[in-house]
Amino acid sequence: MKSRKPLNKHLRIQVLIRDGSQCRICGRSKDEVPLEVDHIIPVAEGGTDELANLATLCRDCNRGKSDYHFKDYTSMSILPDDIESHFHYFQDDKMGDYERYHLYCYYKLESTSGMADGKFHREWKISRDEFQLSSDAKKLEEQRLTEAKLEFVEDIRRQLASERKRLILTEKGLLKV
Repeated sequence: MKSRKPLNKHLRIQVLIRDGSQCRICGRSKDEVPLEVDHIIPVAEGGTDELANLATLCRDCNRGKSDYHFKDYTSMSILPDDIESHFHYFQDDKMGDYERYHLYCYYKLESTSGMADGKFHREWKISRDEFQLSSDAKKLEEQRLTEAKLEFVEDIRRQLASERKRLILTEKGLLKV
């Protein structure tokens, strides 16, 4: 078997910069995991060293990418860019010493018996003490919602990556594949 020559260093840097030094599949950064530049269509299957056929992946996603079928680097994200627009926010009635909040993200799931519904859920609480210590209760709620959305995106991304699944946007909404 003929050995392949290593990828040009300058091309590797171009790919890392283009991809924001983040894994194209799970979104983790170089600060979290080692990153690799890999061929989307393997060289053994006719893939080239062209920029459009290269993507930044973390080691975990690179090892498991055979579970996915991508045509180019732009299709590699496991979440739609506008995932937050699919979040549903709810606040429970006040209970005791705290208020409870929820974010949901609903999706369809293909199964052998047709389509099933699924959801991701994130919950957080704000205590009465936190409200009393805050100079602006509304701003506290908004700040916690913003933080929860960011954490929720990462929770969903991690869960999908561990399951080797993706959320794609269809005419019927989000579909987990």
